[in-house]
Amino acid sequence: MTGDLLRHEPGRTFGFTDLVTWHDKPRPFTDVAASIDTVILGPHASATFPAELAPFIDPSLDLRRQCDFSDCLTSPLGRLWARADPSVVFVENPFSRLVSDPNRPPPDDPIAGLRQCFERIAQAEAGTLPSLAGVDAIRPITFSGAPVLREPRSEQQWTELTDILRDCIARGPAAYAAITAEVIDQALAARPSRPVLVISLHDTMNALMRPDGAIADMRSPSDLLPTWVNFGNRGDTTGNPTGDMPVSLAAPQANRLLRSWQTALRANLADFTLNRPYKGAYETQLWGERLTPRGARSGAIQVEFRREALLTPEAAAHLAEPGSDWPAPDMFHLGRIAVALATAGGAYRASLD
Repeated sequence: MTGDLLRHEPGRTFGFTDLVTWHDKPRPFTDVAASIDTVILGPHASATFPAELAPFIDPSLDLRRQCDFSDCLTSPLGRLWARADPSVVFVENPFSRLVSDPNRPPPDDPIAGLRQCFERIAQAEAGTLPSLAGVDAIRPITFSGAPVLREPRSEQQWTELTDILRDCIARGPAAYAAITAEVIDQALAARPSRPVLVISLHDTMNALMRPDGAIADMRSPSDLLPTWVNFGNRGDTTGNPTGDMPVSLAAPQANRLLRSWQTALRANLADFTLNRPYKGAYETQLWGERLTPRGARSGAIQVEFRREALLTPEAAAHLAEPGSDWPAPDMFHLGRIAVALATAGGAYRASLD
């Protein structure tokens, strides 16, 4: 992928079949729901902006920053995974996290949060990244601090941006959340006595982007991902609860899932971590709370791939150099990973019986 920013056409809406992928998709989902035991969610799977936001996108933004701001490799991976495993369904958010992040608690007033974001950015000392914790449902800067959304300069512009965002939230993240609930409800209804696992699928790199576009500034040691995947069930590094905080998936199941992935990906145990550095965010907590009452074998977990594992070595090396483009996903490489994950899923299911 090179050149222009990724945009959806104005006014585009998304329905069930747009956002959901399953193994035998020509068949209605209602016909296959009883076979689904794993629901994969892609809250950050899209890097694409709705075209309506174009007047408020910072002119310095390029394709590399746009894609690095997302977890866009999880879209092809999730689709390939669902096509490889009849027990898996994949649901993806159609808009960039810029519009509103479904993996954050829904704010009462997202625009008020956005205003606070801009205030914190303005107050931050030069060369430092402000903390946007608690107000970043709509995040106007990348995690390296590069601008994505321009701050409105008048109340009239704030009104225009508010109207655009509210409409885009309804057509994108809100539609994703509603369809996610519909998919999970159908799977639960079709499998009243069988376990259901929700996986919130993510990827990120172990380096941050420099002003010249090179993704080469290593994160602090405490933020580094392992070679393959960090699993987050909101517990400690063994998957067990910490204090009075419940886990979203029982520790034995979280560890079985980790070991099944290790075997299928032909990796070492050290290539995976539990709850280090990520414990699992809003989606994991939400669906963990709803599913764990069904029994210890049901629940939710966040899966954070180290993005370098999803890229070819050539693509990873390219992104470490200055530039503004983004390499097209290697579908053969991602397909092999998807087949391994399907194999891991079979081993995990067998371990539960």
